[in-house]
Amino acid sequence: VVRKDCYDNRQWHSSNVNAYASSAIDSWLNSTYKNLLDADIRGVIGTTKIKYTPGNGNNTVGTLQRAIFLLSATELNRSASWLNVEGTALEIASSLQIAYMNGSACVQWTRSPNTNYTVSAVCLGADGYVDGNRCASTLGSRPAFTLPSTLSVSDDGTVSVNTAPTIT
Repeated sequence: VVRKDCYDNRQWHSSNVNAYASSAIDSWLNSTYKNLLDADIRGVIGTTKIKYTPGNGNNTVGTLQRAIFLLSATELNRSASWLNVEGTALEIASSLQIAYMNGSACVQWTRSPNTNYTVSAVCLGADGYVDGNRCASTLGSRPAFTLPSTLSVSDDGTVSVNTAPTIT
């Protein structure tokens, strides 16, 4: 599940370091933001193994486990010579490349660090194209998480249990 729009604007890392696992945004996603969700949803959110680049000079792609996370530039079907491939493009990537907040296109963070600089992380501009920005900048946050396949989420946000059809 990924938010249709950005939730708010916030810093990626208050110390201007592009290390995702110790970033301010990762901490906020898995504490404050998670606690804003309905208790029933919090109870079924899974821990997802995500591909990520540790950052802060370590550009080796590894795996991190998180309940809530930002999508990578790769998952949003964006690439550049100064960022790693982290995962695979989502089928709905084209619909997520331009993010909105309060009805206007905005810049959204990804979890991907800029591999050329330790103070810069990857974002998608209001036009949907890949860019980099200093980690202490305040840009759009767009949380994502996984739910069990037994659940479905409708366009209006209603969560229901998938049940097998009754065969008569």
